[in-house]
Amino acid sequence: MDNLVEIVENQSKVISIQSGVISDLFTLLAQYMSADELNSLPQVDSINEAAILASECM
Repeated sequence: MDNLVEIVENQSKVISIQSGVISDLFTLLAQYMSADELNSLPQVDSINEAAILASECM
């Protein structure tokens, strides 16, 4: 059972790190693209969908 808890904790850490990297990369990208250009990217739709899901869990 302890091993399962450790696995879940590690997965949570990985997801948290990835989330931070995605946020940092999006911020960097936003420095080089207009808001309209960013909004036209399908990846932004996915980011927005994830943000909605995250807000519903809180």
